[in-house]
Amino acid sequence: MTDTVTNIISSKAKVSLDFFGSNLRDALNFGFSYIESEDHVVQFVIANGKVIKKILTEIPESILEPKKETLGELWTATLLHSSQMRDNQIVFSNNIFSAVVNLNMNSD
Repeated sequence: MTDTVTNIISSKAKVSLDFFGSNLRDALNFGFSYIESEDHVVQFVIANGKVIKKILTEIPESILEPKKETLGELWTATLLHSSQMRDNQIVFSNNIFSAVVNLNMNSD
């Protein structure tokens, strides 16, 4: 999966999207919805350790099940870690393209 993370992050077949909202669930729904609107299923969610920890603690449907390079699952996707990701980014990807979601979370 390390090659998978590297290939996804370095791929030119991706878009960058800004998410403005107040919670992580809405941001995750936004990313999944974007990929699904293109008639695809999200296969991978990539984030750094801090964001992965928030996903696992705040989203009850997430599953912590480390196997080799994977950390678990979230809905249809495998959770992957990358220290290259910033605290305000999550990548949603499949075998065709990816979406980098920039989180602009207000604390109100």
